[in-house]
Amino acid sequence: MNQNLFRSQTMNQNQACYVYPAAPATPGIVTPDVTFYRSIYMDGSITMDDGKVVTVWGFTDNANGMNNANQFPSPAIRVTEGQIVHTVLNVPQMLIHTIHHHGIEPAWQNDGVGHISWDVQGTYTYQWKPAHAGTYFYHCHTNTVLHAEMGMYGPLIVDPVPNPNDPAGTKRAFDGGPTYDVEAIWACDEIDPNWHTLPWWAGTCGGNVGLNNLQPKYFIITGVDGAKSALTAPGVAVKMSLGQTLLVRYIQAGYFPQKITFGGLTATVVASDGRPLPNPVQVQSIQACSAERYDCIIKPTKAGTYTVQIQHLHWITGAVVGTAKTTITVS
Repeated sequence: MNQNLFRSQTMNQNQACYVYPAAPATPGIVTPDVTFYRSIYMDGSITMDDGKVVTVWGFTDNANGMNNANQFPSPAIRVTEGQIVHTVLNVPQMLIHTIHHHGIEPAWQNDGVGHISWDVQGTYTYQWKPAHAGTYFYHCHTNTVLHAEMGMYGPLIVDPVPNPNDPAGTKRAFDGGPTYDVEAIWACDEIDPNWHTLPWWAGTCGGNVGLNNLQPKYFIITGVDGAKSALTAPGVAVKMSLGQTLLVRYIQAGYFPQKITFGGLTATVVASDGRPLPNPVQVQSIQACSAERYDCIIKPTKAGTYTVQIQHLHWITGAVVGTAKTTITVS
């Protein structure tokens, strides 16, 4: 650990200005259907298209000896509707974090909102059971404004229970919902490099550390700079064949409002925030606020390369402060 950061954290704890109840044993714990293991990294980095390096934090997947160090966004959690899930969070000494499974609505003890229940030092097992298939995400809820900006989030996907009457291999957005062949998870975010120099507890002891003044310089799609790299980056840019169906899982992971435009393609919005729409809506673009998620079905009718853009809009003026781009290539 960086020694200056260590000293700052020690000073902060001595001041006792960030003290919350200790995490107890998980109440009502039962045998899970699936378990995910998450630890913390705070020394990651991403290189932007202009060559600048920005520090990021996040969660690692340390199951079965794995350690996806510095993966940004953090490794996806993917489960099936109705499963009993355990997320075991291990927080290194001298740090405080949580995991909030956004939109899942578990019991309050497992909600991961530290100020309401508890923050985690050491290990805590979150127990939860997803009731609705769809697109969600998980993130740290300690000093949330900063920790989310630093990159402490990852996709959380709930798949429907497979229907034995469906053709083998069929994928559905939700039970009885549309099928798809290709999937894209676009977590769209902005980065203010000035925030990425702060310690984890910045702002919790009072005083102005600038968290009311977001001035982003970079605009990213699933951890990739949208200035250029996201146009072709594997896992972000989509390649599909004519006749296939694409499911875009759009996660609004930033703070500024966003407008996503699908490059001239029509998208059918079939679900919002993990709930199917009773009447799907066909759109050319979507405007979204922080933490909203949309499941969009796209069926291109012509081959070609379509440039998708995500515009980040100023809270007050609505002016475009930055744009990220990626592509959907149909062959």
